[in-house]
Amino acid sequence: MQQPKLFKGRHHFITLMRAIFCCLLLAIAAVSFSQDATSISYKVKSYRENGIYGASDSKVAYIVRLKNNINDNQKGNIKVNIVNNLGASVYNDDIPLFIKPVGTFDKEVSIDVAKLPTGFYTIYFSIASNHYSQSLYYIFAVEPEKIKPTGVRPLDFTTFWDNARSELANINPSYKVTRRGDISTVSNDIYSVEFQSTGNVAIRGWLSVPKRHNKYPVLYKLPDYATTASPESRYDMAVFSLDARGFGNSADMGKLTFDSYLTKDLYSRESYIYRAEYMDCLRGIDFISKNTDLKLDANKIIVTGIGQGAGLAAIVAAFDNRIKGVMLDRPTLIDMRTVFTIGEVKQQVPWPIGPIKSYCNTNRTGLDIFFKVWDYFDPLSFAPMIKCPILIGISLKSATSFPQCAYNFYNQVLSNKREIYSCADNEIGIDESFYIFENNWIKETLKIPF
Repeated sequence: MQQPKLFKGRHHFITLMRAIFCCLLLAIAAVSFSQDATSISYKVKSYRENGIYGASDSKVAYIVRLKNNINDNQKGNIKVNIVNNLGASVYNDDIPLFIKPVGTFDKEVSIDVAKLPTGFYTIYFSIASNHYSQSLYYIFAVEPEKIKPTGVRPLDFTTFWDNARSELANINPSYKVTRRGDISTVSNDIYSVEFQSTGNVAIRGWLSVPKRHNKYPVLYKLPDYATTASPESRYDMAVFSLDARGFGNSADMGKLTFDSYLTKDLYSRESYIYRAEYMDCLRGIDFISKNTDLKLDANKIIVTGIGQGAGLAAIVAAFDNRIKGVMLDRPTLIDMRTVFTIGEVKQQVPWPIGPIKSYCNTNRTGLDIFFKVWDYFDPLSFAPMIKCPILIGISLKSATSFPQCAYNFYNQVLSNKREIYSCADNEIGIDESFYIFENNWIKETLKIPF
């Protein structure tokens, strides 16, 4: 029996659709193979491991080494683009790429240092072949010690802070120290600490003191942004960790949030929370000096912090000559004018630009008003006051602690002993080698036996 024409047409249509579907599956499989993320392994190495190029370097150079991991030729190119901190391209190259099966490809990418003005740069590598694609980036600097800072120190800066310190001096600290037997250990006594600070607000922290000897140097740790302190013990030093007002155990005034802290009472330099916060940190040094019976050696104090805590440590070192050394680990909220200049051109605008602009928009005020207040609090304004030894650790790829801002600060410090430790390829922290260096730096600075 002959089939109807309509049935035959439907049969052909179904057959055609099946064929198209099979082709799509093959195409997807081919694309998946062509973009095999393991088909090439790579290693990119800067001539300067720390990413810092100086006057003695004739060129900025990176060695790109690729290895073909499959049994097929890989053809394509490597596009190179170098941009400055403002996002402007200063160098481009398009390098042909060919790697035999299981072969290697080596290429030096270099640019004359003389063609690059002082500053920080990002170098992008876009690797593409018939089987592979990858985008990489690295940060480097050219003579960053010559960068000129952009800070503006108010004319009445000294008077403003003299008044704040006089106010603090008139407040009875009422120190309270309680040994915590429930969390003390075989090797360390743990104490909860409380004192009164600006505005008669209770500030609290933790003190850990080794049990073995009579006196110990003190590591004074200041809080990162919106974090809570906890006891921290060492065998060779006492450790005093402070909670910022509004956080952890220092929240009698009411708990603050990540979003609210930075802009609390920003409308006035006299009321702005960092005025009181800086004084809280200074009172912590008073506590150490007044409580040497807890086996604290007040002649050997190192102050340190990460992020915001690094800036707080800088303030304490600027104000107080009892500090024998200061360590800044990936400082944030430093040189905010530069933070805005280079941060607003990035694809993803970094913190804290968003919250500050939001505050200004909500309160119908301009950024110029913000900066007029912030200039009193920016650690950059305090940098020339620091005379003790200083160590700064930076991570070139940090999204919130810009290395240029750290160098702007570093370049204004007048200490005879200044060091900056750069980690070039860590996006989420800082290399473990920094902490080894930091520990040795403490011992050298305080003359503690190794």
